[in-house]
Amino acid sequence: MALARALPLPQPQEVALQQSGVSRAEWRWLYAVAGVILSLTAFPLAIAQLVTPAGTVFSGYVVIARDAFVYQQMWQAGWAGAWLFHPAFTSETLPGVLIYPWYLWSGHLLGFLNGPALYHAARLLAATALLLAIYRLCAELFTPVKLRRWAFVLASLGGGIGLLVPGLDLGPLHVRASEMASPGTSAAELVSMAPHLPAALALMCWSFTVALRSRRLFAPIELVSGVAALVGLELIYPQLALLALLVIAGWAIGRQARGGMMLAVAGAVACAPYFAYTAVVLRTAPQALRVIRPSLDAGDPLGFIILSHLVCTALILIAVRRGRLRSDLLLPALWIVGMTTFVFVPGLSGIVGRSFMGSSIPFGLCAAPGLLVVVRGVVLRRRRGPVLVAVLAASSLFGIFSLVQPLWIAGLRLDARAEYESVGEAGLLAWLAPQVTPADVVLTRYLDGVFVPAETQARVFVGHPDQTIDAGSKADQATAFFTTLTVEQRIDFLRANGIDYVLTTSPTDRASLAADPHLIDVQEKGPATIFKVRS
Repeated sequence: MALARALPLPQPQEVALQQSGVSRAEWRWLYAVAGVILSLTAFPLAIAQLVTPAGTVFSGYVVIARDAFVYQQMWQAGWAGAWLFHPAFTSETLPGVLIYPWYLWSGHLLGFLNGPALYHAARLLAATALLLAIYRLCAELFTPVKLRRWAFVLASLGGGIGLLVPGLDLGPLHVRASEMASPGTSAAELVSMAPHLPAALALMCWSFTVALRSRRLFAPIELVSGVAALVGLELIYPQLALLALLVIAGWAIGRQARGGMMLAVAGAVACAPYFAYTAVVLRTAPQALRVIRPSLDAGDPLGFIILSHLVCTALILIAVRRGRLRSDLLLPALWIVGMTTFVFVPGLSGIVGRSFMGSSIPFGLCAAPGLLVVVRGVVLRRRRGPVLVAVLAASSLFGIFSLVQPLWIAGLRLDARAEYESVGEAGLLAWLAPQVTPADVVLTRYLDGVFVPAETQARVFVGHPDQTIDAGSKADQATAFFTTLTVEQRIDFLRANGIDYVLTTSPTDRASLAADPHLIDVQEKGPATIFKVRS
């Protein structure tokens, strides 16, 4: 009786807590760490605001600022009623396609809030979901709390030595670090980037968590949430959804997990319609996807494994040698194999090459048992702590750099053309916005056009470097229009490309266009001018 009084029966909420596998103390630790990581992403915005050059306004974006205007434009298009994606940063009229629904569809509800505030609120929510999903996946793979935390650090802050050794000659081979070629290898990078990127990896991690939970307890609601995560992932990056399905199926077969196979089959059935739709679009209307880059430069396989994930790769080899990479760690191991295949096998890489994003997560998960071996291998207990800190710090080099880099991008104004907009241009676009529709096309110089679709409903002849078809050629044509074309050549150019308005922020360009009889000066603000093309 005394023992019964000393150990009271657990309350219902405590029973649920035990079933979740994560204690309140763990959640408190995670919230504290996530809070620190996410707060670091806010400082660059404050710095950029403080160092705004005279005569300009801060756009509200620092990290890959040009891309942010693309998503701002899509929220605006959604608020205007669009359900399909129509490129706005190129002058060609292309058929609408079902991509970017996360922005277009949410824009129907939230588009009135369109701007940096909505962008960063969505980014912080998605980044929080990613960090929580990573830890929840760690909790399914590892029982000891310390090992879960080590795995979380390896997965969320992991990276390689590309900062120190961006390239390396190995005999006749020259290998390159993937993180120095394209962004997105580390989860720490993703939390500062566009909202859909951390959201995609959060959904991927949750689908894997559901698969792992199915091996012991599989409630119908969890199956639904896993399938929903796969469908949501598919609507962001179909290649990541395909990778997730293959990984879950491979793990389920290897572990003889009936629940995991149920998730893979149900997810495949739910994802099949959109996969089929994408295949049809690629076959029948490939021009509609000309502004989409299905792959990025990810270097080479050796650089990806050796340079981009050096510490984790070493720890994985240690874990394999000691027989620690087994059981459910087959899942992140298959993730590594699958993404490496998708990114570097010729023929696949051009279609599903973006699958390398978030690669620090599976590498970190597989490396955690190796770190345990290293720490336990230290004979003197008092030296285990320093060894642990040293290994985690070495593995987190690139992750920490990813969190710090935006500070000097902002402080040194390294992307000023996208971070800041001239006061004159901002004022003119605010005036132009109610005057135009998505059918109107504005001509301006390269990169000045990045602001036009995001702040008005009009399209632009040349703007975003990746969203403009033949951006290099069009940039040259735009420059020639303002500098070398004759009056007759200008009107031919304007009519051939369906230009309705011409925007210039240069007094020199304004002076050269003022005498053109085909252009009407309709609004000026400081050195910036909008001309309307005579019909």
